Amino acid sequence: MGFLLMLLTLAACKREEYPSVTPVSPREESVSVEDPDWIKLEIPGGREAYAIAGDIDKTLLVSTWTKVYYTKDQGKTWLESRNFNGPVPGLLVRNDTVIALRTKRQDRQGNLLGAWDASYFTPDYGKTWIDYLHHFKTYLDDIVPIGKIKASTGVTYAIRSNNTPLQPGSDVSRINPSDLIREDREGVRKLRFSFKHDLKNVYLDSKNRLYVAASGGTYVSENNGFYCCEDSMPAVVYVSRKPLP
Repeated sequence: MGFLLMLLTLAACKREEYPSVTPVSPREESVSVEDPDWIKLEIPGGREAYAIAGDIDKTLLVSTWTKVYYTKDQGKTWLESRNFNGPVPGLLVRNDTVIALRTKRQDRQGNLLGAWDASYFTPDYGKTWIDYLHHFKTYLDDIVPIGKIKASTGVTYAIRSNNTPLQPGSDVSRINPSDLIREDREGVRKLRFSFKHDLKNVYLDSKNRLYVAASGGTYVSENNGFYCCEDSMPAVVYVSRKPLP
């Protein structure tokens, strides 16, 4: 509690140093009610969604191609939180504090470990951002996995990327729609996820609802690939309507 009060005090002192949030045009149709299992949210002009924090019933924070946005009305309207001038691949949640992790970290073999390198934090889910290293001298070495998350039950949800070489033996591949998979002690299976996207990340909220961050690129059935991306394209987030087991 003392740590949170300190953060809120810092936010109050520093609020004037940061640009005020600006509204994005309301899009009532951004919340889809058509699919029985998934809610679709669209962030106008976001292009691609990368990292997610919060809760759709309260405040949902999403990083996109260059900016971070938040919504308090289940995606009907979005507020610009901060312009990071590039993707934020990870959001680390600690109690009510969210820390932006700006860099992807790999092991010596080149395998992706996740997002790290704390740059800014917000104590109020996007209203105010504060320079992390300016206030905390202790280095934060936490790594947040990208494209994979483990529930408290031990079940792991992950994105399985798919691609097709442009030519046999070519190192250049066409990105195909990703799969969403579930892994437990009994094995691995695909979740029912019929949407065609290049998926970027997954997140679980406190109610075990799964959030899926996706690119807003247009699916092209002729080559099972995508037309992507224009800055006018929305960033897309899917939310499971029910907690996943």
